[in-house]
Amino acid sequence: MYRRTALATLLLLVLAAPASALRLDPPALSAIGASRTSITLGVTAGGTGAPAGFVVEWMSAADFQRAGGWPGDAGAFEASDFTGQATLHVAPGDGGYRLVPGEPVQVVIGRLFDETGVTASDYGELPEGASFVFRARALATADYEASQPSPTLESSTTPPGVWDCTLTVGFWKNHPESWARVASLVLGAVSYDQAELAEILARPARGNGLVSLAHQLIATKLNLLLGVVPGSEVAAAIAQADALIGSRIVPPSGTDTLDPAQTGGLVALLDAFNGGSLGPGHCSDGSVLPSRTTTWARLKILFR
Repeated sequence: MYRRTALATLLLLVLAAPASALRLDPPALSAIGASRTSITLGVTAGGTGAPAGFVVEWMSAADFQRAGGWPGDAGAFEASDFTGQATLHVAPGDGGYRLVPGEPVQVVIGRLFDETGVTASDYGELPEGASFVFRARALATADYEASQPSPTLESSTTPPGVWDCTLTVGFWKNHPESWARVASLVLGAVSYDQAELAEILARPARGNGLVSLAHQLIATKLNLLLGVVPGSEVAAAIAQADALIGSRIVPPSGTDTLDPAQTGGLVALLDAFNGGSLGPGHCSDGSVLPSRTTTWARLKILFR
């Protein structure tokens, strides 16, 4: 009798215990490309997809080697949750981060400041010529546990360029002292003073294509004031950007907006120019600016 009672009790405990949650398959990571301050990763969902999105974790390769692998302390590395809808870097697919099985998406680490659908521990640019390690996990849902991490992927930003060079949005945003001589810039048909430009650069785009375009256009025009001569493609993009902005007032100075679908191509081209992958290249030392400068009168000649 005791044995039957014990067995019955054990059976009830087993039936009452919660079923162990199923675990999502890890996504696959690949390196798509790199600039001097960013690395583009391909994320492809595993066999169960990533229905709640995914997290990408990264740290410097040097710190990874010193630690002998991924540290147990999550505060020792950076992480970004991709859970919503991208409006800046949307290729391939529709830019959604909640993936069906086998669906690919691209993310640009070092270019997260203006992206949407992302929560990151670090929205800044990556340092030049540096190696990093990355891994990704599918985030948990009500029915599934988070996946195991993907295999670790190593990739590097490109090394510094030469002195006939450009500087990124991140540099200009973080070094206002380097453009103190610039009293104002015109974006579209509206002039902004230095304080207003700094406020624009400090404001995340949050899906507003007008803001992300203004960021790249400010950096481009500041680079031209250093004396960089743009190629015909960049010169045309500047004219198109100004025409598209027109009389719209860029937040936070105003409340106007543009659809990212209208601005995405221009943003990508100007970002490539400022980041050094298109044009003369990125400056080798952002703390020391080139000595050659130009004037707006000279710049106007370039765009006639």
